[in-house]
Amino acid sequence: MTKEMTTRESILELLKKQKQLSVSGLKKHLDITEMAVRKHLVKLEGEQLISSKTVRQPMGRPVIFYSLTSAGENLFPTKYDTITMEFLNDIEETMGPEAIDNLFLKREKRMYKKYARRIFAEDELSEKVKALVQVQEESGYMSEFQEENEEELSFSQYNCPIVAIANKYDKPCECELNLFKNVLGTDEVERVECLAKGGNACKYVVKKAANVTTTNI
Repeated sequence: MTKEMTTRESILELLKKQKQLSVSGLKKHLDITEMAVRKHLVKLEGEQLISSKTVRQPMGRPVIFYSLTSAGENLFPTKYDTITMEFLNDIEETMGPEAIDNLFLKREKRMYKKYARRIFAEDELSEKVKALVQVQEESGYMSEFQEENEEELSFSQYNCPIVAIANKYDKPCECELNLFKNVLGTDEVERVECLAKGGNACKYVVKKAANVTTTNI
């Protein structure tokens, strides 16, 4: 059974996903009054987990927007710390960039075996995408199935546990995209937004009229 989030946790997650929100913007997502929202924000700001800035509007009063501080960002899963980056730098210096690529390719193969136990080839594409989103959510990616229409499905990941690595190396993002194509059984998977490239999320679009792909892992 999934643990129900507290209001505090909900505010932090909303700011993680939306990057910045006003009091009224937060209230739209929370079943509490604006006064209650403000009380939580005052406490979170006092703990230096969020910061605020006043933005002038074309008409009317300025609006205060809230966003996560570095301390607030650190509340979300990041499974690789500074020492991991140091090890990767050492490997690259001593063995060359191909060694780094091979590490991520090996990880991709390992992840495929793990995901294949949860995502079944015989299922409908929409069911496979939803299963993938669930697996990613459990792994700390803050994944969310977003929409489905006659032509495509989409989902977003608002957190990346290896974003520090992806900021330096292209291979992790390349391997993730290839992994998703293989576990979903289609070449028609496109990343349209990426956290490592300054996006608000890693967003993927999967076309329904898809070509079946052969696993190359």
